[in-house]
Amino acid sequence: MAEVQRHDAMFDVLGTLPSSTDVVVIGGGVAGTAAAYQLARRGMQVTLVEMRGICSGASGRNAGQTGSGGSSLVSKVGRAVHQITSENFRMLTSELPEELDDDFELRVTGSVDIATTPEQWEHLSESMRRLPEGAQGIRLIDGDELRRMIPAASEHILGAKYSERSGHLWPFKLVHAQANGARRHGARIFPWTPVQELLVEDGRVTGVATSRGVIQTDTVVLATNAWTPTLLPDLPEGAVVPARGQILVTQPVAQLLPLAFGTNFDKEYGRQTATGQLICGGFRRYDVDEGLGHYDEEVVAACLAGCAACLTALFPRVGPLRVVRGWAGIMGFSADGLPLIGPYAPAQGLYLSAGYNGGGFSWASAVGSILAQLITEGRVAYDLEPFDPNRFSQSGVSWVNPYTAGEKNNPRSVAELRASV
Repeated sequence: MAEVQRHDAMFDVLGTLPSSTDVVVIGGGVAGTAAAYQLARRGMQVTLVEMRGICSGASGRNAGQTGSGGSSLVSKVGRAVHQITSENFRMLTSELPEELDDDFELRVTGSVDIATTPEQWEHLSESMRRLPEGAQGIRLIDGDELRRMIPAASEHILGAKYSERSGHLWPFKLVHAQANGARRHGARIFPWTPVQELLVEDGRVTGVATSRGVIQTDTVVLATNAWTPTLLPDLPEGAVVPARGQILVTQPVAQLLPLAFGTNFDKEYGRQTATGQLICGGFRRYDVDEGLGHYDEEVVAACLAGCAACLTALFPRVGPLRVVRGWAGIMGFSADGLPLIGPYAPAQGLYLSAGYNGGGFSWASAVGSILAQLITEGRVAYDLEPFDPNRFSQSGVSWVNPYTAGEKNNPRSVAELRASV
């Protein structure tokens, strides 16, 4: 909290809200600060409002892993995912560090999706079969090769999918670097300023009502992730659902994990920080309702115990370690596992950047640039159709989110999801 307060002192905590602005960005996480930075650097007058501190939501409560995704590049959706996440990775590695004068402690170490059961191994093998011939930087490795890469890995691990174009960063540094970059281009940033209502007249955005007054604008970027349904009452119920995740961090130890990792269909994940601490998150299945539908940031002991057991099972050489801290964060999960990106039809001038299913640091910086281009130029060179925020109004809500596959309550009916939101 001290870190957040120290950074927030640079923003307009006690300043007077402008009566009008070109664009209001709602949300002070990685998605909101990315949009604010990209819009401001294109000459737009930008005001960002956040209900708490900058990077105090899910963006500040995750493991900081990033990479380029898209397991099936032969499909339209897979290509669209790969296009945006690859651009995000390019921006993080070669563009934003220079522009923002900060490296965010980004380490391009590669990552491994670890298989400990035949079912998991077959899942990884199938994902490789869906890749086009000649796909680079991704390959299956057996247990012996994994242990050469990570000597601390268990003898019981069957193998892994190794992805070269991935790594990890410190989330606070990236989010605050984007926020500070936006300010340098004239954006005003107001933390501790909850939005009460989007103002819409005749099907068009006219302003934003906040706890500190009304800001008139004809363009709003809603980068509120799990909280999106609270500001969009006409968003079909169950399209975006809060999902509580749990993470723990240990005392510092000697460098044991040179690669970030995921396992159990990416439900568990972790890395070792530059200072030697081990981070592990996951085990939503031990939470009430697998964490789905819950907005309170309650830490569940069973989930943290699962994370601790995961570390010692995968990496026995870690040995007994003191857990320094555990925390919960609220992610935005979408019904189909894809984010909501682009214009929202019920209100002209309203754009969404939400529903990142726990993977926002692989998307949001690029999406900020995409939305800024869309707002200022009216077109982009990306296929946004799979991420259309209006798709659930057109086809209805059916919960097929792959990140909850196999959980005891999945698939959940629309009625259950409605009751949980």
